[in-house]
Amino acid sequence: MAKDSTKHALLGILLIPLIYAFVLRFDATSLRSWAIQLREPQKEADVGQEQLRNQDDKFRVPSKENSIDAEITRLNLQQLLTGKSQEDLLQNEIACIATTYSDMCVTTSAVAIHITTSNTTNLYLTGNQKLPSGTSNITIRPYPRKIDLPAMIRTSPVNLHQANATAAMPPCDVNHAVPAVIFSTGGFAGNFFHDINDLLIPLFLTSSLLRPNVRLILTDYESWWAKKYQRVLSAVSFYDIITSPTNDVAGKIHCFPGAVVGLTYHGHLSCNKTKAPGNLTTVDFLHFLHSSLFLKAHEPPKSVATQKEKPLMVLISRRNSRTLLNEEEIINLAKEVGFRVEIATPKAMSDLQSIAELIHSCRVLLGVHGAGLTNMVFLSPGSVLVQVVPWGLDWVSKAYYHQPTYGMGLKYVEYKINIEESTLIEKYPIDHQVIVDPLSIHKKGYQVSKPIYIDGQNVRLNLTRFRKTLETAMQLAEF
Repeated sequence: MAKDSTKHALLGILLIPLIYAFVLRFDATSLRSWAIQLREPQKEADVGQEQLRNQDDKFRVPSKENSIDAEITRLNLQQLLTGKSQEDLLQNEIACIATTYSDMCVTTSAVAIHITTSNTTNLYLTGNQKLPSGTSNITIRPYPRKIDLPAMIRTSPVNLHQANATAAMPPCDVNHAVPAVIFSTGGFAGNFFHDINDLLIPLFLTSSLLRPNVRLILTDYESWWAKKYQRVLSAVSFYDIITSPTNDVAGKIHCFPGAVVGLTYHGHLSCNKTKAPGNLTTVDFLHFLHSSLFLKAHEPPKSVATQKEKPLMVLISRRNSRTLLNEEEIINLAKEVGFRVEIATPKAMSDLQSIAELIHSCRVLLGVHGAGLTNMVFLSPGSVLVQVVPWGLDWVSKAYYHQPTYGMGLKYVEYKINIEESTLIEKYPIDHQVIVDPLSIHKKGYQVSKPIYIDGQNVRLNLTRFRKTLETAMQLAEF
């Protein structure tokens, strides 16, 4: 009996960390899907997913927030920081970190946030927080793109004030039981690359241990942006978004047990499991994104001998710059190689759900370097990305789209154009610096290089050369 009791006790001790990890990292999207299934009868196979998604849009936990254990909330917030900053948080109940791309402050004690018609948001430290000696306030622009001044200009500040006798706050208008995460949809929001890279991935990372019991406060609020990403935001938080500025002239004081101002950033289209909050990979983000949009998991691709139909290639069609001038010829060539081809136009890509479903169903995504390639986040694991690299854009093509494919579990094929395939050859002599030394142009600054290489060229691919690229993509798509 004693031995059995000892075994049971040891088993219980071993299970505690597993249960704790499960509770902390429970996927809000899975919980939402589970709740919907409980509320609705089982769907037949021939019923489209649109009905299910519409039900999800209507599904909301009542506005009353769940009561969360204060100690668990504190522990989760602490894991957003590491090293010296985490020690500061433990000691002072507030700590801030500054990286190349982002600033972020975390507080594990009470705050009062004044939401008004002003673009500036004021947060008052009403708990036991201790700012560094001689500091009475901190200003954060909560958008992770510090390297770009234009983005920061479009991001309104959040001011953190040390509450004291001379800066007494009025009573709370709204008391919240869950912490807040404050970030801006100013910056470069609206460009799909920046929506994913600057906002949704950082939000996924920052909220990972808090969701779904967290309140999102969006500064520089744009209703169209929140509507476009409604399903993703709903997977982060069960509760309605608090927007700043507000239309309420009087404004309101929202009080929270803790808060995060700003978002953590790991790198271009990536999550680094070695960085805080820890153990999150890019694949984890893709799973979260696909689940929030109800994208079905696909079976591994079948061999040529057993495939019922040709593999689908989606071509990202550009209109204003870096346009594929012989697009029709490329489409016909892809069909000759053995692909079915669908075209993703700029208008089609404005519908997030539809484009996500289309790209999730294809085996190969093809496009000239640009924000449209960010749609690779919707590809199924093992799919192929084919990037056409225009003249002078080697580095940015590698950093923004080539390197992230490794973390996403995708296969990658690259086609670097020759100068004869760029319209730059029609504008500059063959021995011009723009042609022979693009790096020297880039060193003059983005405002110099952008009009030339980003906005100032289109491409006409050599069909003989590009056929080999398509054949390589076909081979990778089949296995």
